[in-house]
Amino acid sequence: MTAWTALLKKELRLGSLAFFIFLGFELALMALGIFIQFRFESAPQHVAIFVIGMMLIGAHFLYLISYLLVNMISERKTFHLWLHNPLPGWSMLSAKILSGLIYLTVSLVVAGSYALIGFSLLNSTAHLDRYVHVARAAVLLVGSLYWVSIYSGIVLIFLWLVLRFFRSRVGKWAWLILLGGIAAFIYVTTRLSQWGVFDFLTNWGRLPDSFTRYWILTGNAPNLQIGSFYIGNFVFDLIIMVILFTFSSWLMDRKLEVS
Repeated sequence: MTAWTALLKKELRLGSLAFFIFLGFELALMALGIFIQFRFESAPQHVAIFVIGMMLIGAHFLYLISYLLVNMISERKTFHLWLHNPLPGWSMLSAKILSGLIYLTVSLVVAGSYALIGFSLLNSTAHLDRYVHVARAAVLLVGSLYWVSIYSGIVLIFLWLVLRFFRSRVGKWAWLILLGGIAAFIYVTTRLSQWGVFDFLTNWGRLPDSFTRYWILTGNAPNLQIGSFYIGNFVFDLIIMVILFTFSSWLMDRKLEVS
C-alpha cells in the first residue's frame, strides 16, 4: 500500500500541470460570465453565469480522457520505468485513473459551485425549481459524468496499451494496425446493432418512468416523456469496463516490452 500511495503521489505530480492549465481556463470563462452578468442587466443576460457553468460541467465529461491523454504523452520517454515497476499492472493503472478522478472532482466542485450560483440568480426570476428537482438532478448528472469518464478512461488506456504492444513488435505500423482494428470494431458493432444483438443484450430491466421522473422533475412538472433507461445497459457497460481493464492489466504484466 505504501508503494501504491507513492505511485499515486507521483501520478498527481505528473498531472498537476494539466490540472492547473484547465483550472486557469475555467476561471477565465467564469470571469467572463460574471462580467456579462453584471455588465448587462437586462433579463436575457441573467443566464450568463448559469449557461457558462453548465458548459464547464459538460466539458468535464471529457476531462478524464483528456487528462490521461496528456499524462500518456508526458510519459512516452519514461514508459520503461513502468515496465520495471514491481507493482502489478492493475495497481499502476488504477493509480493513474484515480489521480485523474481526484483532479476531476476538484475541478468539478469549482464548476458546480459556479453553476449553482448562476442557477440561484436565474431561479430568482424564472422559478425553475418548480419543475426541476435541483439536488436529485445534480446527483444524476454527476453520477453519469463519473460513469462516462471512467468508461472512456479505461477504453483510452486499453487502446494506448494495445498501441504500445504492437509498436514494440512492428514499429510505426502499430498506428495502422490500431486504426484498422478500430474501423473493424465499428463495422462489426454497427452490424450487430442493426441485427438487434445489442438490444437483446441490453434492453432488459427497464426502469419505470416514475423512477426517472423522481430523479429529475418535481411533482409540479408537466407529464413529459423523459425516455427509457435499462439496467441491462449499465450491466453491459460494467462488464465491458471490467474486461478491458483486466486485459489492460494483463498486457502490462505479461506482454509489453520497451520500445
